[in-house]
Amino acid sequence: MNMQQKPGNQREGSNDLILYNMNIPKKLWLPAMALAGILIVSIFFFSFVNPSYDEEAALKMKPIFFGNTRVDDEPVNAITLIAPTTTAVYFNILPQKMQFQFDDLLSNDNTPLDVNMYMIIQVKKGQTPDLLRNYGEQWFENFIEPYFRNKVREYVSSCSPFDLMSNREVLAEFDNRIKQSMRQYVASLSRKANFPIDIQQVITDRVMPNKEQLEEMNKTAASIQAKQTQEKRAEMELARAKAERNKAVADKAYMTELNLSPAQFIQLRAWDVIEKKNGANIDVLIGGGETPMWNIRRK
Repeated sequence: MNMQQKPGNQREGSNDLILYNMNIPKKLWLPAMALAGILIVSIFFFSFVNPSYDEEAALKMKPIFFGNTRVDDEPVNAITLIAPTTTAVYFNILPQKMQFQFDDLLSNDNTPLDVNMYMIIQVKKGQTPDLLRNYGEQWFENFIEPYFRNKVREYVSSCSPFDLMSNREVLAEFDNRIKQSMRQYVASLSRKANFPIDIQQVITDRVMPNKEQLEEMNKTAASIQAKQTQEKRAEMELARAKAERNKAVADKAYMTELNLSPAQFIQLRAWDVIEKKNGANIDVLIGGGETPMWNIRRK
């Protein structure tokens, strides 16, 4: 009896094993489908932050239901998945050239000047969360630019317009003073709350009088030049008259010394002219009277 029952039991065991093996893939499908669903939901409800090589991102994290918005302490430098209530603020971490144009700044003699300048500034890498938390997204417009413009206006008012336009040493000192003032200002703000930026350079590109002032200066320069030209011409005429008087005195002394009459002196000067004439030469000079004779040979 026992031996007849064994084959039946073996078949039942085999069927149970087959059913168990068939249930294993079904159990794996459920987690896989759940994971796929999560990924699909993530694609629709979550987003990615992917800063470029010259950028760093700081994250503003808003709670879904309750609480206050805060800035994450860790900056983002690589691709990162963020929640739908989180936003990324990107900061350029390479040195940036900020240009400024000033119109009608008054110098120490109230001459209105147009000034072009630029500043090299850099956000410190790894500290962008502090920059966003302490000074916001408009940190440059709200804190750096107004102070810089005020300092430029202040220093221009203490300088001569001619020095600012042409004296390189004065310009170098001018740029250095503004750069040091900006660094001190950033340091004073950082003592209250970290301001992670570096003022690297301040350079004055060009200083010119404004349009109206430039026209007046050109007119003045033209008048001065015309006056100088007239004075030089008068000086040359006076010098020429003096030379002619001196020459007349010398000729008269010469006549007196040689005991020549005016006619003889004029003839003597005529011989000098003929002798110096190109292609002429005096071979023979005869006679000592009022009308001497000479032979002129042309080359």
